[in-house]
Amino acid sequence: MPKIFSFASINIDEVYSVPHIVCPGETLTSTRRQQHAGGKGTNASIAAARSGHSHVTVIGKIGPDGLWIRTLIESTGANIDHITVLEKTPTGRAIIQVDDAGENAIFLFPGANHMLTQDDARKALAVSSSEGDWLLLTNETTAVVEAMRMAKDVGMQVLWNPAPVDSRVVANGLVDVLVVNESELAEIARQQKGKEADGGGLGDCAKLARQVMLWMDCHVIAVTLGSKGSLGLVRRSRLNTHEITIHATEDNNSNSDSSSSSDDDIVEVRMACAPVGKDQVKDTTGAGDTWVGYFAAELARKQGDSPESIGSAVTSLTPSMVEHAMRVATYASGLAVTQMGAVTSIPHRAQVDEFLKTKKAIQNNPKIK
Repeated sequence: MPKIFSFASINIDEVYSVPHIVCPGETLTSTRRQQHAGGKGTNASIAAARSGHSHVTVIGKIGPDGLWIRTLIESTGANIDHITVLEKTPTGRAIIQVDDAGENAIFLFPGANHMLTQDDARKALAVSSSEGDWLLLTNETTAVVEAMRMAKDVGMQVLWNPAPVDSRVVANGLVDVLVVNESELAEIARQQKGKEADGGGLGDCAKLARQVMLWMDCHVIAVTLGSKGSLGLVRRSRLNTHEITIHATEDNNSNSDSSSSSDDDIVEVRMACAPVGKDQVKDTTGAGDTWVGYFAAELARKQGDSPESIGSAVTSLTPSMVEHAMRVATYASGLAVTQMGAVTSIPHRAQVDEFLKTKKAIQNNPKIK
């Protein structure tokens, strides 16, 4: 199975429960405060490890105040040999408001996350990466593009979640799999065209995703759409010899959670939201990162089953592989919103499998920390 290297942001999350997200000029009293491990890179890395992937390496930097997070990451089974402790720089922080409906608002202090360099990427990738391994990145650290270039130089596959979107980070031609939410997709499209992009309905999202896919020259793009589920576009290789029938098509019955359609060499996959009731939603923090981590791990797992899709043949990632990974990621993130916190809400694979089987979103494992 291809290994996963996560060029990761590592944060201490301070979570405040509030009646509503604070407005400009407003002073609001929080009803609860919690502190958790966080950072988009940390969350996605732990999600990949908890999915059952046995080779997840985290590359990151923390201050002395973040040693407990390094220990937590190690407890998930991820490799922490490339998490460096900076004695004079604090760990990154995220200040998170969570309202009564479970929605959140976040601002970041980057701290040690902005001390990552291309040398950190080179040292980690030179030691243990192989052709066909995955590099997983977000936009919460420095040296993002440099790390991508090094990964491509050694034949790795790059999965990028460009959050937060930064117009200074241009990665065209370096990304194999792009994962964005609806607003991130619209912002990337706006930057591409230099004007406001429409972001209204699923049809518009599909159109924007196709434009961004072609512009960035990536092979797969996945768009998470909250309560509307997710959308995937896959470039199909005519040389692909291991394609299997996709799980569902537009002609299937309405009870299916996914559908697909093909336009030229791009296959569109639509995935419904996991069956989580509104009364079960407690906190959406980290749900998107859970989706990313599980998605990456499932792509790697499926490639392990079909080794002809690894490495230089990344274009032969099939719609079926992507559809499977989207489904597992959707159910994992569905479970995540039923719990408070980011890392604390990321489910283990056995729980996700049970949810997929029963369609009942229940997290009751006391071992999750």
